[in-house]
Amino acid sequence: MEKISINDLVNEVISDLPREILIYVAQNLEVDTLEKNQIIEYFKNEVSHYSAKVQKKVINCTGTLLHTNLGRSQIDTDYSGESTNIEFDLFNQKRGKRNEFLNELMNLLLNSEDACFVNNNASSLYITLKTLKDEFEINSVIISRGEIIEIGGSYRLPEIIQETGLNMIEIGTTNKTRLKDYQKALEKNEKSLILKVHRSNYSIEGFTEDVDIKELRSLADKNDALLLHDIGSGLVISRKFLEKENISIFNSEPTIQESLEDGSDLVMFSGDKLFGSVQSGIIAGNQKIIKKIKDSPLFRTYRCSPFTLYELQETTIKYVSKRELEIPVWKMISLKYEDLYKRAEEISKVIKFDHSIVDDYSIMGGGTMPNKKILSPVLKIDMLNNEHLLKNLISHSKPIIPRIQKEKIVIDLNNNIKDNSMNKEEILILASIIEKEAGNHFEKKDIDYQKFRKLLTLLVCISFLISIGYWINPYSNPYL
Repeated sequence: MEKISINDLVNEVISDLPREILIYVAQNLEVDTLEKNQIIEYFKNEVSHYSAKVQKKVINCTGTLLHTNLGRSQIDTDYSGESTNIEFDLFNQKRGKRNEFLNELMNLLLNSEDACFVNNNASSLYITLKTLKDEFEINSVIISRGEIIEIGGSYRLPEIIQETGLNMIEIGTTNKTRLKDYQKALEKNEKSLILKVHRSNYSIEGFTEDVDIKELRSLADKNDALLLHDIGSGLVISRKFLEKENISIFNSEPTIQESLEDGSDLVMFSGDKLFGSVQSGIIAGNQKIIKKIKDSPLFRTYRCSPFTLYELQETTIKYVSKRELEIPVWKMISLKYEDLYKRAEEISKVIKFDHSIVDDYSIMGGGTMPNKKILSPVLKIDMLNNEHLLKNLISHSKPIIPRIQKEKIVIDLNNNIKDNSMNKEEILILASIIEKEAGNHFEKKDIDYQKFRKLLTLLVCISFLISIGYWINPYSNPYL
């Protein structure tokens, strides 16, 4: 059995992976029973597998604006990775407080007493509940059965509460929870708090009843209880902006400011959803509680990196200075149907084979707005070999991620580009890949047709020769 050296094997592939990685892959191949050619093919396949794992920039054409698998909210960053004054007071020339300016910005935006920042919203809830248990002697969490959520990655709210050491008191039913249910639970359980959880990734419709924050605030005051509101989606955009841009899908979505104004002691939300920034958890509201959270030993384990704090700062500045359209997620949401259609037409002009521009819908995704859709023109590729096209789109140096719908490739162009007309480079990438694959498809069909013609010609010739033989010697025909 012919074998091949590690060095020669590595030289058989062209890859962007570092040579050290290629050597590592080659050394870990299980090829004892394979021939040389088989080893090479096996190695090339493994290299392709490793290359696909590399985190890289992609073009999101799925129609899911906050796609969890694609990093949720896009960020338009100028962060260089250089040193920053994250804990250095430039005015006094001595050590300063971490993210002090960001605190002030967030308080200004939300009209809150104080704010703090951790690495995601699960951390926000956990450290808040743990602090309230340890520092304020809270022993129970009262929550509606209709709000006991599970989100992506098998994150379950009851398990988080259990980890804090608090008791979870379920009240009401899945579809109906009334004020008197909270009242009864408060009467029976001293040192308990009310937790209101926004159902941001599913909805309950029909025969339903719920209790709003204002009613819960009044009840909490009568019972000397705390009121927490977990609004994971993180909507902070002003109603004036939504009205100006004629965006109505958020009419029933609560904002962080409204929750605080209505009486929540603390509000928790994600930074990488509708807030439109980097993955993080933001806690805002009661200054006394937040100070205790910041002083907690756990806080350092959940604290944000300089990059995260910088991006949160830049996003918050855009909100405060009324530059919301500079935030990628709001640029996407604000795109008009006519602009999206022009975007589709630009690509359509370059593509020469059969396809269509049809109306479809984009969704928010990322655990937000489960029943809301945004009208969006899409490119539908009607090709027999769309699996090959899909592979080519995804394996490109800047992968293009479409969605598959009824065995057709759908390219939704409601994605963020730096201006409101699609980047020419990205148009050409899309069009060239699609056109190339179409060419391969039609070339294959042409080859198949040529083979068929040759076979048919051969059969005709054979039939002609047989006919001539029968004409020369008619008695050779068995039917005569």
